[in-house]
Amino acid sequence: MAVTGDHLAAGGATAEARPLTRQAVREDRAKPAKFRPDIEGLRAFAVVSVVLYHADLLGVRGGFIGVDVFFVISGFLITRLLLESVGERGIRALPTFYTRRIRRLLPAAMTVVVATVAAARIWAPPLSVRPIAVDGIFTTFYGLNYRLAFEGTQYLNEGNAASPLQHFWSLAVEEQFYLCWPILIVLVMYLGRRHRSALLGVLLAAIVAGSFYYSVFLTPRDAPWAYFSLATRAWELALGALVALGASQLARLPRPAAVAGGWLGLAAVVASAFVYNNQTPYPGSAAALPVAGAAVVIGCGCAAAGGAGAGGAGVLLGLRPLQFGGRVSYSWYLWHWPMLVIAPMILGHALSWPQRLAVVALSLAAAFVTFKVIENPARSLKLPNPQWFAGGLVLSGTAVLAAVVVIANPPPLVGTGRAATIVHAHTATPAVVREMNAAIIAGLKTKDAPRNLTPQSAQAQNDVPVSSYDGCHASLLAVTQGPCVFGDKHGKYTVVLFGDSHMQQWQPAFIRAGINARWRVVNWTKAGCAPQKLTEFNAQLNRTYTECNTWRALTLRKIAALNPTVVVVTGADVEAQTLSSTAFADSTVATVRTLQRTTTSKIVYLEDTPYPGHDVPDCVAAHLDDVSACNLPLSKGYNQARHQAVNQALQELGGVRLVDPTGWMCADNACPAVVGNILLFRDQSHLSVEFSRWLAPRITSLLVSLQPRPAR
Repeated sequence: MAVTGDHLAAGGATAEARPLTRQAVREDRAKPAKFRPDIEGLRAFAVVSVVLYHADLLGVRGGFIGVDVFFVISGFLITRLLLESVGERGIRALPTFYTRRIRRLLPAAMTVVVATVAAARIWAPPLSVRPIAVDGIFTTFYGLNYRLAFEGTQYLNEGNAASPLQHFWSLAVEEQFYLCWPILIVLVMYLGRRHRSALLGVLLAAIVAGSFYYSVFLTPRDAPWAYFSLATRAWELALGALVALGASQLARLPRPAAVAGGWLGLAAVVASAFVYNNQTPYPGSAAALPVAGAAVVIGCGCAAAGGAGAGGAGVLLGLRPLQFGGRVSYSWYLWHWPMLVIAPMILGHALSWPQRLAVVALSLAAAFVTFKVIENPARSLKLPNPQWFAGGLVLSGTAVLAAVVVIANPPPLVGTGRAATIVHAHTATPAVVREMNAAIIAGLKTKDAPRNLTPQSAQAQNDVPVSSYDGCHASLLAVTQGPCVFGDKHGKYTVVLFGDSHMQQWQPAFIRAGINARWRVVNWTKAGCAPQKLTEFNAQLNRTYTECNTWRALTLRKIAALNPTVVVVTGADVEAQTLSSTAFADSTVATVRTLQRTTTSKIVYLEDTPYPGHDVPDCVAAHLDDVSACNLPLSKGYNQARHQAVNQALQELGGVRLVDPTGWMCADNACPAVVGNILLFRDQSHLSVEFSRWLAPRITSLLVSLQPRPAR
């Protein structure tokens, strides 16, 4: 969150203290003023871009580039400060530098962290409270970016439930950079002697080149790590630092060049905010446009021609509203995201655009108050360095304590209702079917969450089939799998499960059914990879999902070589939303036709399960005394047009058995959240392992019905 650069922006470039010779006086006259209105305005544009992007307002689809602009600004301002202070005082400048960071950042930041953690305890879904508190601890120690990267969070993917503290990742990146950069400057100052500027320039150029290359390399391979890692973002800060190093030379730019460059740089920044969107592979090479644009604006502003009143971009950036926005940008950045995330929790529904606009206005008001009452007074407070270090520990400790208190006092997550039981059987005989149907109907009327609920809401996230752990459910980047045989491994007949995670969710049922009916069960599924022959954009990778196409082709060949008794195909109906229902149905037919052409297998298309549209474990945890509030109206559980188009296309193709599981899990036009002591869904769309197993009698009967009849 690189909105933290100090407001004093030196324009000249002196790497060490020196006597005021005639040459030095001439150079000093070439320096721009200490305060840079153009940078203040650029900071305002950056924060407005981020806020409008997060609030989904005014079509600013690429507003995330504001963070990159902040990094460049911070790299310039902080490096200028370091060059001057270290040049004058050497290593003795470092304690003052770090205490300046403490008083600039911590008071406002820790206020927001404590307020957000407290608000989450009151209004967040019960299962989200602990993760948010843990985020608060990581935020305090500037490690949130790596927590997010490790968890695979995709910052640009709006479909993911986001932490209200997620935006602190950029502050972590910046502070990690400044943990090392001042020390490197001191080393160069002492070791470089007469070639300090040249050595710093080479060092910065190496950081820019290496980090940018790594960003371009990593972005298509691991989008979360590319987005959140210091290694892929350091070049943006270093480029700002390079501008600071060459500021005195840039101050001599001819006026026409400075004016033209400033406007072109600003145009690049503005264009990227509107042209880029959530499907832009980022940062990668795409980050070069806003980063270079910001660096050019700042560099051209070092010349007098780039300032306000000289026809340069500073004329626009120096306007009073932008100056105000620049002053409160840090606090506004801190407040806007938690408020946008928590407001829907308070209201109980997604925000309309007027409501999002209102939250943005409230966050700006909160930012102004924070700036006046906390941020500015703290920055102006003159205390000895030891006292500021102690104060920083107290502020950080307060935030950690708040998070620990919330973790130690979570909302109730386990039901207090009586323990429930439910029928378990091997085969779906008429009597068993009647009992299972009765259990579904009874589930629709369940109020109190049973105390023996399986899985418990808090453990549901990790309730995944065994193939998630042994490579038989291929990860995003994997394109091959092993034999992946389950059920009765010595069975006479073989069934292959082919599809994405909505096929994998049936694996527990098929494994148990395979044991019951003595069938081999081969699980060849892949995360986020529809069995349909189509090319997808993967939000987590933030690029075209080429691995899916490769895996699908290889797996179809493996199925052809195996020639199993039965192939069961299914995938999530919500995949490839940009395709029409007809196009999606055609791509389904293409896959099934390939199987029919290359195998003698019986083909089963297992229609997709209903979509709750909300996180069921979260809902149950929030309604332990009335879990029926989490039941799913069947009318909302499907994309009816797509569902019908696929069914009709497969019926016209022929040779495919269509199986609709809706009647197995729903009744009276609704699907329960809890049946007996079983939680139906582990998240917003996938069956829990226990419920999948409970449906094994249905699958056993299906396999038995598909078993080849002995020749007479």
